[in-house]
Amino acid sequence: MAKRRDKPKRKPKRPALGGTGLITPKGLEARYGWSQPTRWRAERDGRVPPRDVYIGGEAAGWKPETLEAAERGPTHLGAQH
Repeated sequence: MAKRRDKPKRKPKRPALGGTGLITPKGLEARYGWSQPTRWRAERDGRVPPRDVYIGGEAAGWKPETLEAAERGPTHLGAQH
């Protein structure tokens, strides 16, 4: 009977640190204190902007500046004061 080889140990994944330029759905939930269903409804109803960071063709999350602009509210570009 052949001796079984042990698989090489994988390095543990490092947690995502600040400054990644991506806010994931989980990060959005943490930012606003929402549950997953609440975040999903907010996306569906347009209370948060559409995701604008794509990884492998899939919408993965938001740029921090996108959410910050949404928090400031709508801007009226070209409006006369």
